[in-house]
Formats: sequence, structure tokens, C-alpha cells
Amino acid sequence: MNTEQAKKLSLPDLLAKLGHSPVREMKGGYELWYRSPFREEAEPSFHTSFIGGKWIWNDFGDEGGTVIDFVMRQQNLSSIKDALAYLDDMFQPGLFSSQAPRPQVRPAPFSFQQQSHRAAVEIFSEDRQLEFIDAQPIRRALILSYLSDERHIPAVLAQRYLQEVRYRNLATGKEYFAFGMENQAGGYEIRVASSKYNFKSALKARDITIIPGTASGRSTVHVFEGMTDFLSFLILNRVEESPDDCIIMHSLSSFHRAEAHIRGQNYQTVKTYLDNDKAGQQGTDRFKATFGAMVLPQGEAFAPHHDLNDLLRAQRSPQKPSSNFRM
Repeated sequence: MNTEQAKKLSLPDLLAKLGHSPVREMKGGYELWYRSPFREEAEPSFHTSFIGGKWIWNDFGDEGGTVIDFVMRQQNLSSIKDALAYLDDMFQPGLFSSQAPRPQVRPAPFSFQQQSHRAAVEIFSEDRQLEFIDAQPIRRALILSYLSDERHIPAVLAQRYLQEVRYRNLATGKEYFAFGMENQAGGYEIRVASSKYNFKSALKARDITIIPGTASGRSTVHVFEGMTDFLSFLILNRVEESPDDCIIMHSLSSFHRAEAHIRGQNYQTVKTYLDNDKAGQQGTDRFKATFGAMVLPQGEAFAPHHDLNDLLRAQRSPQKPSSNFRM
């Protein structure tokens, strides 16, 4: 990746990868406001705008610039070369276009009284950079070995809940594959089977995934950020199915869709397993503010680990004895 290509990457996509969601959207989605990623604040002072074919940013308490300037500031890097290497790791090679992607106009804020859950789904526009090709049972050894060796998720469980997804980069015409999970809108949440590239996205539509439990009269729902957290939860509890319902958010921006489903059920308890970081804590706080005493955050159960999969990998490490972890 060179400097010009990096400057045309989507800063909102990068912020989403880092766990930041916009607080306010203006100018049809061409200007997004965030609470500053550089400090704690109540009101958003950081914003990014799509101007002159690229995203630029400005922080009222700091500075501004391009995507490269943001990475150097946010990661405390001293050279453009280091910033480009970081962006290469964040965006799988070939997944950026020679033309900056158009800003997407997102749906209006969700209203449970006025909209159905389906109307609130974020449907990606037809000219989105990635195009879904197909989804099949996982057969590639590369995916299965990555999940088994790197994530400690056995093939039998991966093949039960995940699929092998092929997609095309419309800017280059190249095809790629990843593992993914189908969501409620019929789209696919995907992740590259690589420990080097932390690329994940959604194809066709972004939505939550609901895995019904096996018990009758279910009164508890478990809420996870990602698909590997859900699978890790099953492994840690030594089961292949959960007796309770499970919601995989795939993105913290899917809060309203998770909220809509929970409101439509007769749950008495909502257990959240969001990441032990700033974004995860903010997500947990949103659930607590919305559902009150029904919410039982489970972050302390896997602390000091970042997420459930980190706990699973730590327990399976030769240096760490196995424990009888239960949720």
C-alpha cells in the first residue's frame, strides 16, 4: 500500500475496527461525529468528513489530517512507513480501491414503535466494494486449521455454525474467501482466517444472528460481540448447543437490533459478554441503561482477558492449567 492508496481508505471503517461508533451523522452521512478516540469526553468533539475524494478528520482538542495522520497520532507512530504497515495489517491487501468508497447513508435512528426489526437492518448499497459470491460448508484446510490452531475452535463446531464464504473485490476483480456466519437479514458476517490480517466485514447486509436455545420456556439470553466469542462460550461450557437463546451482535453498532429482539421476547435475564475494553464497557452500559436490573454483565468472569476467545486460548496454552470455567 502506498501513501495515496492509504489516504483513500475509509476512516469510518478504521474507526469501527477500533471500536468507535459515530454519535451523530450529518450531511447525508458525509460528516460523522465521534467522542474523541484520544481522551475521555461526554460530548463528541472529533469528526471526519468526506472531502475531495478522501476522508479527513479534525479533533477540536487536538489536531487533524488524513487517515495516515490519524494512525500516526492514535498509534503514536513516528514515520509514514510505520503507519502504512499498520494500515496493511488492518485492511487485508487488495481490499482498498483506487477510488475512495462513497459514504453510505445509514438508516435513520431506530424507533421500536415506528419500525420493524427488518426495516432497521443496515442494507449495503449495490456499489459496495465487496460483492458476495456464495456460501458453502467449510472445506478449506486453511480455515479449519486457523480456527483449530489459532482460536482453539474444533472443526466439528466450526462446521456446525460457520460457513466458507467467497466474495469479490469490485475494485480489483479478485476473489477471496473467509469464514462467516449468516445473520438474520440473510447477509454474512465474515472474518479472514489469518492471524496477520484482522479483517472482518459484512456482505449483503449487516444484522445480528440469533441462535435459539434448546430448553423450553427460555428466560435468559446471552449476548456476544462476535462469532468466535459465541463458539468459545460453548467450548468453555463443554456443550455443542446452548440451552438458552444467544445473540451474536457482530458489531456494537447493532445494539438497536439486539434491543428490538430482546424487547419482543419474555426474557427475565440478559447476560452480556462484551469485550473488556472501552468500547465493550460502553456497550454494556447501553444494555444496562435500557434493560436495568435484567442485565448481568459477565466481563469480570473472563477478566483480565480481552474476550472469551482470549480466555479459551489462555486455558488451552501448555503453560496454563485447564480450569472448570462456567458461565
